[in-house]
Amino acid sequence: MGPTRLPSAAPSSGGGVREARRRETRARLFEAALAEMTQHGLAAADVSAIATAAGVARGTFYFHFPTKEHVLIEVERNEEIRIVGELADAVGDLWSVLSQLVHQILRAKSRLGATVFRDMLGLHFSSARPIEDELAQHPLAEFLVDVITQAQNARQVPQELNAEELGTFFLTGLFALLATGAHDPELLDRYVSTIVKGMEMR
Repeated sequence: MGPTRLPSAAPSSGGGVREARRRETRARLFEAALAEMTQHGLAAADVSAIATAAGVARGTFYFHFPTKEHVLIEVERNEEIRIVGELADAVGDLWSVLSQLVHQILRAKSRLGATVFRDMLGLHFSSARPIEDELAQHPLAEFLVDVITQAQNARQVPQELNAEELGTFFLTGLFALLATGAHDPELLDRYVSTIVKGMEMR
C-alpha cells in the first residue's frame, strides 16, 4: 500500500492556521502598543517594550506596523467606525447632526485616555502621518460628506459648494481645536454654529 495522502483541503487548512496565528500576533502587538502609548505617549513609546509585552521579536512589530503612527491610524479608524455607527440614527438639521458628531468624538477621549486622544489628533498635523488618499479610509469624513450632501439636497446648503471640501474644513478646524485642549462644550457648540452658518443658503 502506498503512502497515505493528506486530503486536498489540508494546505488551505494549514494556511488558515497560519493566518489565525498572524492575526492573533497582530492583535497582541496592537494592544501592547496601545498600552505603551497610553502610558508614555506616541513619541516616547518604545517598540522594544511593545514587542516584549506581546511576546515577539522587535522585528515582528515592523512586519505588522511599519511605524508607531500606523498603530494610531488604526486606533483612529476603529473609533471613527464606532462613532459613525453611533450616529447612524442621528436625526435633525445640519447643526444638530454636527453637534452630535462633536460630542461623540469627545466620548472617544474617555475611551482612549487623554494621552492617546491628544496624539491621535496631533497626528493630523504631523508630517509623520502615513499618507492616505482614499475617502473610504476616513469613515468620519465619508459620513460627514453624506450629511452635507443631504443638507444640499434639502436646499439648506448651496449645491455649488463642494461637500468633500466643506467636510474637510469642518473636521480640520475641529481637530485643531481639540488638539489644543479646547474641549468646552459651549465653545464647541459655537464652533458648529459658526461653520453651519457659513455653509447655509443666504
